[in-house]
Amino acid sequence: MTATETSPPRAAPSAPIGTFLLLAVAAIFYVWLIIILTGPQGGGAESSMEQAIESLFVTLFLWGALALLLFAGGIMGEMPRWAAILACFALPLSGVGAFIAIDMLSRHAAWALLFPALLPLLIAFYALWARFPRLRARLPDPMTSALVWGAVLVLSILPMPIAYWGPGTFGQ
Repeated sequence: MTATETSPPRAAPSAPIGTFLLLAVAAIFYVWLIIILTGPQGGGAESSMEQAIESLFVTLFLWGALALLLFAGGIMGEMPRWAAILACFALPLSGVGAFIAIDMLSRHAAWALLFPALLPLLIAFYALWARFPRLRARLPDPMTSALVWGAVLVLSILPMPIAYWGPGTFGQ
């Protein structure tokens, strides 16, 4: 190109329709999981088993939607390489932590709802942060990534020793 020629026009950024659809799917599974976990506990063994299987599948689908949301955020937006690598390990670990917390909930440790309630919110927030430049401009990269993934790791690992020692050790 010479100095008198103009540069070709830049294409306008595409609307994040896929991100919003994934967010809607994740939100549906999130609300469904919270309803299951806060609803009345079943009376008999069959009812308890039914609730456990339902929460298992809803949690699996929720974490699948969160994985796709993170993937879309990393591909269509910007995510630091170290955070993407950490997400590959932290996301499954957070699912395990949520399963453990859900098991503690079934044993009448109502405060354990904190783990499956906060983990998806943090992961979805980070996926949206990675996808949207305006959000990244307002919240600086190293600090946001470190705080979110640090919180995800703490909330993922903390249910394990609590479940091992028993929720009664830490109060109900």
